[in-house]
Amino acid sequence: MASQYTKLQSIDVEDNLLLPYQVSNPTQKKSQNKFASYFYRVKGYIIKKWKILLLLMFVLLLIAGVILIPVLVLRYKTSTLSDQCDEYGKEIINNAVQKGTDAYSRLSTLVTLFPGRLSGSEQLENAIDWIQDMMVEDGFDLVKTDDVEVTHWVRGDESATILQPYHRKMNMLGLGGSIAGNVTAEVIVVSSFEELDTLQDQVKGKIVLFNAIFTNYSSTVQYRSGGASAAAKYGGVAALVRSITPYSLGTPHTGVMFYQDGIDKIPTAAITLEDADLIQNLAILNQTVIVNLYMEAQTMPTNAISRNVMAQINGSTYPDEVVVIGGHTDSWDIAQGAMDDGGGIVVAWEALRLIRSLGIIPKRTIRVVGWTNEENGAAGGAAYAQLYTNETFFSIESDIGVTQPLGFNVMASQQTITDLQLIADKVLSPIKTTSIVEGEVGTDNGFLVSNGKPGAQLITDESKYFWYHHTAGDAMDKMDPSQMDQCVAAMATMALCISNWVGQLN
Repeated sequence: MASQYTKLQSIDVEDNLLLPYQVSNPTQKKSQNKFASYFYRVKGYIIKKWKILLLLMFVLLLIAGVILIPVLVLRYKTSTLSDQCDEYGKEIINNAVQKGTDAYSRLSTLVTLFPGRLSGSEQLENAIDWIQDMMVEDGFDLVKTDDVEVTHWVRGDESATILQPYHRKMNMLGLGGSIAGNVTAEVIVVSSFEELDTLQDQVKGKIVLFNAIFTNYSSTVQYRSGGASAAAKYGGVAALVRSITPYSLGTPHTGVMFYQDGIDKIPTAAITLEDADLIQNLAILNQTVIVNLYMEAQTMPTNAISRNVMAQINGSTYPDEVVVIGGHTDSWDIAQGAMDDGGGIVVAWEALRLIRSLGIIPKRTIRVVGWTNEENGAAGGAAYAQLYTNETFFSIESDIGVTQPLGFNVMASQQTITDLQLIADKVLSPIKTTSIVEGEVGTDNGFLVSNGKPGAQLITDESKYFWYHHTAGDAMDKMDPSQMDQCVAAMATMALCISNWVGQLN
């Protein structure tokens, strides 16, 4: 028989039962009822949706693992590669970027007092004296110079003038190593060595203009370095070269050239992009172009004595193993040499000074080197490698400008490149200098690498570097203090981490 009473569900009793102490406290009753109601609603939702919630929890754990585990592994991995690399790297970067360095100020002083630091010049030797004196004041463990015999080429007065079909003086710069000459002749224009070969029968007695469009430096520079001998081989009396640059405001670019043995030497110079195209267009319009090239250039009969300058912090554990950082002190005679390569040597120097100022003692010796004669002979790099290859652990050069740092080109084993990539990803990411790739490591550095030592070159934003390279426009107005500070941070951090490497590099 059915009961006449309705059975209350337990939840109804719990929700509606008025307990004695609640009679005098209706506010608390309302609050507790609200909480209890919320609790049971959540409980019911979990019971109904437990599969979805479990899946959601699994996804969240997976995401956390993907993010956190690589970070923890990377931190562990870098610590096994280099002792205190993370800790010191963070300190170096924070100080260089947030507090700033003296790199810009020192470079400005260097290039203002000593512009035009070409090998054999008084300006270069005075600059080396100043650098050495400042390094002594910096308090490094060792400061010294090594004598280097260098070529001594002098530009003298020079000019290039269109005489026909009209008179027009051109902006020009003789190429380093060229002989003197006073040549007036018709111009024949070619865009490549292959075209020169095709037109060889028309070359005799003429000035050859190589109007090769800039693609990249290593490909296009061959016309500057070898154009004179290529023209002389077919009877050319002088060679003009379109400046090796993608951009011009009427600025010629100089640079070194070489004569080929067994071929007559002829004078050679660079002209601007504008004048090179002008002459070509005149030729296209069937105009005979006659040019006078006048040069007083000469290579002195005896070499000059210059010096490599260096300073170091001695290593605490492996003082006889040396990490080299540096750039070249010389520049072309017509430039202040701020980008090429005053900035490179100053950034390396300031990197070492920063490490010392922070009281960091590297496990291996870190040495900054200012190589001499890179521009027209590379005798400084060759002489350094002859003396110090055996003690070199690793070397880093800066010689493509000190703009925004991007990473390092490296010549080493694949394992070393992989390990340095781990270091860069972890330590250099705050300044976005994380590109570690196999590639060219610089002229001076190249002698050490050719002798079997691993090396690198600081890679920076080169988008405008060749606009000013080897021109009178290579000056302080192109330099950026904050970018230089970041280059200091990158150079100092990488040098310190390599100096504290655990074991030997593969």
